[in-house]
Amino acid sequence: MIDKIAASLRRILGGAQSERAAQHWDSWQRDRNAAATQYVDWGDHPTILGLIYRELFGSSTTSILDFLKASYPAFGRAKALSLCSGDGAFQKLLVMQGVFGSVVGTDLSPVRVQQANDNRGEYAGSLEYRLTDVNSGDFGTATYDVVFAKAALHHVEQLETLFDGIRSCLRPGGSLVTIDFFGPTRFQWTDRQLDLANRFLADEMPEALLRRADGSVHGNISRPTIEQMIAIDPSEAVRSAEVYELLASHFEIERQFDAGGALFNLIFDGTVVNNFEAGNPVHEALVEKAFRHERELMARREIGSDFKFIIAK
Repeated sequence: MIDKIAASLRRILGGAQSERAAQHWDSWQRDRNAAATQYVDWGDHPTILGLIYRELFGSSTTSILDFLKASYPAFGRAKALSLCSGDGAFQKLLVMQGVFGSVVGTDLSPVRVQQANDNRGEYAGSLEYRLTDVNSGDFGTATYDVVFAKAALHHVEQLETLFDGIRSCLRPGGSLVTIDFFGPTRFQWTDRQLDLANRFLADEMPEALLRRADGSVHGNISRPTIEQMIAIDPSEAVRSAEVYELLASHFEIERQFDAGGALFNLIFDGTVVNNFEAGNPVHEALVEKAFRHERELMARREIGSDFKFIIAK
């Protein structure tokens, strides 16, 4: 009964929260277009990506796109639906590099959808972007070969509706491919995460590299309050801790790669990650030290993997 009441409340509140989330991402895109920073977060940094690729695929130069193209050649002819496609830059890469034959992107931010459509260029025939709230789960029936979700699932509140919609829109034998955050809901970091991240920052990182643009120093990380999270973006990590179990109940997981991030996400947050220069041997050594520390802790099961790359049927 409690679960049914909670689901009803989510449906009632969902419209207002989706509108606030759309406004947040409209503003985010405008700010990003005006920003001078190179990397949005640690997942953009080439040194970090190279370490992850080497760990997962055996080569620092084998990207997720390279892996998909080599391991799933049939995807190169596939019609894919991309959830929460943002400004369309990544979806354009998917088509340019032949990972998917065509992509239909969907996002709830009018600003991002407009920018994505405006930037299709010569790939306009293989790319289309639509304004849609993925919480609706309304993607058609047996329309797509692949559903692609990059940093998307953890922004969805109506997860049950979403997964039903994904199953419905996929053709027989279709696949769900996701690169996403599966960590603590609303960024309610565990005590162990916070202790390990703060100790590494204090013991291993020079203060100069932790200096933010406003002059403050990145350290003493704590959990945000639920109210703070909702005020910034009501969709952020809204039910992220539930995503994996629900995905596994709707799909057969074919391949899973644990990308880590339980510490990296805290240590190299977006306010300081641009201080670490790719190609700088001192900076790269610090990044690799943090990476190895995280992987060792994962191997000992002291922490889990907040970020995963999954292919499911």
